[in-house]
Amino acid sequence: MPRKPAKTLVAPKPYTELIRLDEANVGRLGLISIQERIPDDYTSWTVDFLVEGRPARLTCESVPRYGGVPHGLEGDIASAIILMFHEQDCPPDGVIRTTAYQLLKLAGLDASGRYYKALKLSLFRLRTATYFASEAWREHPKGNWTTVTFNYLDGLEFTSQREEQELSGASAILIRLAQPIVRSIRAEYVKPLDVEFLTSLNRPLTRALYRLLDARRYDPLQPQLPHSAYTVNVNEWGEACKIVDPRTNKIRATLQGAHEELIERGYLRNVDYVGRGKKQVMTYLFADHHSAFKRPPTPLVQQLLDLKVSLAGAWKLVDEFGEERVGQRIARYKHLVERGYQAKNKSGLLVDIIQDNGGKYGDDAEDPTEVKGSSEAAPAKAAYMPTLMEAAELPLSLEERVERAMKTIQFLLRERLSTREYALLRACLIVQKPAPEKAAKLVSQAKAQGQLDQVTDELLHYIASAPLN
Repeated sequence: MPRKPAKTLVAPKPYTELIRLDEANVGRLGLISIQERIPDDYTSWTVDFLVEGRPARLTCESVPRYGGVPHGLEGDIASAIILMFHEQDCPPDGVIRTTAYQLLKLAGLDASGRYYKALKLSLFRLRTATYFASEAWREHPKGNWTTVTFNYLDGLEFTSQREEQELSGASAILIRLAQPIVRSIRAEYVKPLDVEFLTSLNRPLTRALYRLLDARRYDPLQPQLPHSAYTVNVNEWGEACKIVDPRTNKIRATLQGAHEELIERGYLRNVDYVGRGKKQVMTYLFADHHSAFKRPPTPLVQQLLDLKVSLAGAWKLVDEFGEERVGQRIARYKHLVERGYQAKNKSGLLVDIIQDNGGKYGDDAEDPTEVKGSSEAAPAKAAYMPTLMEAAELPLSLEERVERAMKTIQFLLRERLSTREYALLRACLIVQKPAPEKAAKLVSQAKAQGQLDQVTDELLHYIASAPLN
């Protein structure tokens, strides 16, 4: 299945500049087969390995009617779901509200129509396949290796065309992420992920190998610093990749194209093989692009560092928005915190205040003590941060404007609207009754003023009065 024809080739970033995160257990274990196609009867697999010298086991059992174990594009969809979970502030119940269009866009896949059927099948595989990790799941805060069993998705709801029951760009989707993954992310057992580089890779197999390999180059006990090389037995690596044919030559042949692309794109320096047969080992040599970030902090950048923004993130904000704006927005942020505003992720709030162009937190010309809303009201928590792909596609089409507005609305209203009501609201925004930007601004202002219930009623009125209902 072809991807978008126009792909922007980007180089891998130094890990110090990465701001997106992946859950470390999921990445390291390789829950999804990297192969693009598998036999119909490949419905389960078991991998035995050692964790700190102790035996561990990982198994997957799938439902045959959905075409075998999760594989291929499921890796792209699963990664997008975790990224979306981060974007929606890591809710403890694991519930993510989105649309089919948003999910495909974040996965880096073509959202023009051809992928919606594949997306539905991928979601069903992720919902129905059962994983069992015996002494293989890291409970990082306690420093333990535990046993867990789960489905990648604990719940799935979506709207569809009544007759075909297929997904479309208008389909609203509710996903409940597995609790072991939710707890792990909320406990910050995560590793950096270069999403822009990942989504620029051409083949699902290359993207899947990149995710697994990039996870393995980080120490599971300290998943923040990468190694310069990774050595593994070829047959063991074939098992980790969930390659169907276990023969050494078949494993090498399956991986060859992905190796060539990762070398050509500057992620790998080389792949070396030593030995023969079952004793053959391979060493991945990573390109030297993970050098330390050496640009010294200015006083303003140091302020951002003191407020828990990463060094790379601080420089990115100053370079993009300028020192004057960043300084004004820091003052506005400090005033909001002094007023008693509670944020689960204060650095996330600060970044959203600096990036905001919609006046959610007041205008720069205003005194920070006169932020819009009542004196007791808290501003909206970071409601929406554009993905790298979205940011590269300005100016936005109507469909993209609708999806951007829906992200903000779904994040702030959450369960106040049902999955069907979100789908109807999206249809209203498409005919611009109300306009997407107006709807998103209404909800953001309602959040700041503590009036989400009232704005929900207003949106329900739009839905009820629309001729399409």
